[in-house]
Amino acid sequence: MFKKILVPVDGSEEAKKAVGIAREMVEISDASATLVFVLPPLTLIASAAPGEEKILQAIPELIDFREKEGNEILDELVSHFPPGRAEKKLLEGHPARCILTYAKEENFDLIIIGSRGMSRIAGFLLGSVSDAVVHHAHCPVLIVR
Repeated sequence: MFKKILVPVDGSEEAKKAVGIAREMVEISDASATLVFVLPPLTLIASAAPGEEKILQAIPELIDFREKEGNEILDELVSHFPPGRAEKKLLEGHPARCILTYAKEENFDLIIIGSRGMSRIAGFLLGSVSDAVVHHAHCPVLIVR
């Protein structure tokens, strides 16, 4: 049975469904969950507009906003789990790479991820995070539609 479950979230409906599945697994077993929100680097966010990377990196309010948004999403979703059975983690970097690296370093048994949490345009630019995770994870991956 799975003991350590990683659930990447981004505020999308697909991610919320993945959280629901993880919560059910935690409730019926001895598992715990870690919900992770990945902040893409500002240069990745600005990659659609060449030359704006320097401007965005100079705006501390944008950095604070991204962290605040990530923490709010995590706090709300962690509250759905039984007390002490879920924790949150905020990471920064390329989403798929961060998820894969963190999952391996922390020795998770299972990753539960939404099928698609980004817009079609962002998906085209960044590639599907769930697709990359399922193809490169060291552990089983459950994709929730």
